[in-house]
Amino acid sequence: MRISVPVADGFLLVCAVLWGAGFVAQRIATQEMGDTPFTFNSARFLLGAIILFPFVVRRTSARTKVTVVGGLAAACAMLLAASLQQKAMATVTAGTAGFITGTYVIWTPLLGLCWGQRVTARVWVGAALALVGLWFLTMQGGGEFSLGDLYLLGCAIAWAMHVHVIGWAATRGDALGIAFVQFAATGILSGVIALGIEPVSLDLLRMGSGAIAFSAVFSIGIAFTLQVLAQTAAPPAHAAVILSLESLFAEMSGSLWLKESFDPRKWIGAILMLIGALVATVTGLRGKAPLRPSNRPSQPELD
Repeated sequence: MRISVPVADGFLLVCAVLWGAGFVAQRIATQEMGDTPFTFNSARFLLGAIILFPFVVRRTSARTKVTVVGGLAAACAMLLAASLQQKAMATVTAGTAGFITGTYVIWTPLLGLCWGQRVTARVWVGAALALVGLWFLTMQGGGEFSLGDLYLLGCAIAWAMHVHVIGWAATRGDALGIAFVQFAATGILSGVIALGIEPVSLDLLRMGSGAIAFSAVFSIGIAFTLQVLAQTAAPPAHAAVILSLESLFAEMSGSLWLKESFDPRKWIGAILMLIGALVATVTGLRGKAPLRPSNRPSQPELD
């Protein structure tokens, strides 16, 4: 599937909305299931893979080597990021979680520099505005650095790496196949870890069934699949700024469903984040959007 950059940006915005709402489900899961991040992640990612399976079972392009390798690489980053995030949700406030996780808006272009991606000034300005907006939106004042904060810092870096892996894989393999492989692998690996260190039971899964179902359908099945499709056209740093809006939608979802306040300070943060996203998406990375490599043999260059 080939899409334009504006369509890709629309997909990424939908991702941010769904992931923001998914924060509510994750918080509810910690209340209903306790400190069992691997059990929760295993259930929701496996269910997400099951939902996507009918759409990929007959796609021969979903079984190519590059698709499988890309999906497995994305799963490694996803397993680390999702596990650290869910582990932190049991001990860290939502505001701190939203801010530290959202710092992947800066980590993504920084990691890109390591392998030669040149980032425009607009992206840096947009990312900086989004980061300041995140602070206004989520931070409640001073606080001590905790183990949960460290988990979230690792989570932010892992999500930044995931954005880059998806950016590489989506332009070479089958987007739906990559999404399915990463969901299935993350779910299986999380399940293996859960069986070893967590009190897995049917009663536990039943208590968290609502949060699991919501997260599997919307955060996993729809949002992560749209992310892979979007990054066939949107460069990683460009994508990260739009995806960072999930913190804004998390705060709005918390205000709507959990009756959390949305005061003037948060409106300042929301406006700054939206301005940052608009600034960053005007140009994105220098050069053209990523293209799917041709299968035809290249022609030798002439002197």
